[in-house]
Amino acid sequence: MAILYSRNDLLNIFNNARFSISHYVHGYYPCSDRQLVASPFNRMFFPLKNPNIKDNYIEDANYKHLLYPGKMYFVPAFFPVKFSLNKELYFLSIHMNMDIFPNVELFSDCSHIEEIANPPELDSLMQFFNNPPENSYCDALKMGSMIFSMTVKLFDRYKAENFSAPLALKKFSHLADFLNQNGNAKTSVSDLAEICGLSRENFTRNFTAITGFTPKKLIDRFVIKRCVMLLNKGASFKEISYQLKFSNEFVFSRYFKRMTGESPKNWRNKHT
Repeated sequence: MAILYSRNDLLNIFNNARFSISHYVHGYYPCSDRQLVASPFNRMFFPLKNPNIKDNYIEDANYKHLLYPGKMYFVPAFFPVKFSLNKELYFLSIHMNMDIFPNVELFSDCSHIEEIANPPELDSLMQFFNNPPENSYCDALKMGSMIFSMTVKLFDRYKAENFSAPLALKKFSHLADFLNQNGNAKTSVSDLAEICGLSRENFTRNFTAITGFTPKKLIDRFVIKRCVMLLNKGASFKEISYQLKFSNEFVFSRYFKRMTGESPKNWRNKHT
């Protein structure tokens, strides 16, 4: 007699999650952020050559992380930091998202930068840049699996409570689905409250008590992530304003700077 034990709950969670990579570059890029910038994606930053350690760092509200070769620096999504990089710093930079539900980033409530020794995958990740184009399809799958594995290993670097807020959104998965399909600059907390059949006040109080953050913050995270996706695809500011229902491109630019800490023009120059 055959006896089978199934964990379909794990299969469903994994198959509904989404891992994506939006940035995979190496080289030199001098920059100096004037203020803290909050990005809607996670960043892995590898200093490969740094002749002037003191001139290159990632700074948050409490600490300045000097960039030492031999280390990987992980910056969680939505965690405000400043980058200071001079023209002699040679690095590898990777941006990715680990969405446990549609557009709900698992690391979005993590509140510190992790410094860890370079993972063994680093040499292979650098080699992909030199491989011939005919290898691209296999290389893409290998590259993605390596970065996914590196990201999963970061779970243990943070406390369980750092993941409690995004995981609590499971109770509001229908709202995440709505925002993923229909969220834009005109979406209001009242819209979400109506979906839940509650008054705005009762919904806000209930949502905040369960997740630890406000429904307005949830809306903003969906909208700003969509803004960044469109910027990365090369859409004009006017096109983004139209698609996301901002009054005009100037309102969009002000919103983007308020949410991220820098203008969409500076963002595009730096990240694409």
